[in-house]
Amino acid sequence: MKAKLLFILFALIFISGCIQQPAGEFVKKVSFTAEDGVAIVGNYWSGSDTAVLLLHMMPATKESWNDFADALNKEGMTVLAIDLRGHGESIKQGSNTLNYIQFSDEQHQASIKDVEAAVGFLKQNGSNTIYIAGASIGANLALQYQANHLEVKKTILLSAGLNYRGVLTQPSASALSSDQAVFLIAGTKDDSAADMANQLASSIKGPKQVKIYDTSAHGTDLFNVDPNLISTLVDWLKS
Repeated sequence: MKAKLLFILFALIFISGCIQQPAGEFVKKVSFTAEDGVAIVGNYWSGSDTAVLLLHMMPATKESWNDFADALNKEGMTVLAIDLRGHGESIKQGSNTLNYIQFSDEQHQASIKDVEAAVGFLKQNGSNTIYIAGASIGANLALQYQANHLEVKKTILLSAGLNYRGVLTQPSASALSSDQAVFLIAGTKDDSAADMANQLASSIKGPKQVKIYDTSAHGTDLFNVDPNLISTLVDWLKS
């Protein structure tokens, strides 16, 4: 009897291990190296050849995107959320340890190399269509990258600013082509974030949407203001 019970127990463990979990739980940690030697660490959800790159705000980490990443992946999209240099687990450049708190403006601006490396990683892993979502300084980096890469057709900007540590957005907004779309979200009580979102939108030639909330929430904290925002953005990317 004891042997039979043990057999049943092991069988149940084996079967439970074979049951596929929801797609959003298939996340793994990945790493790659930026052009200047910074080791970038990310959370990666494997999906289709359409991918979304997620760039966090400051201070924050890649995990601030978890709910949005799960929602995207459950719709079949590949997702990569990275720690920008000096944040979270992306703190090594050779033997040097990086801390964003000690960064100069030039070091923050160099974070565009993290975006370039992340897009390269996605392409190497089979992504053909790549969208980018960013929060705060991550939004500025997303727009900057989009302006310099015509193949990036959509970006989502949560609380983009005109100038975060020298990462400027007005020139990037004006440089977008007519087939590059942008979705801007901001709060009216978040300093001048709403005004900046509208100002950037006025410079964008292509399709754009602006969603303004009566809140002081900033960046990915805007997801806590509207429970439907995640599904709205997922649907927009899919459209």
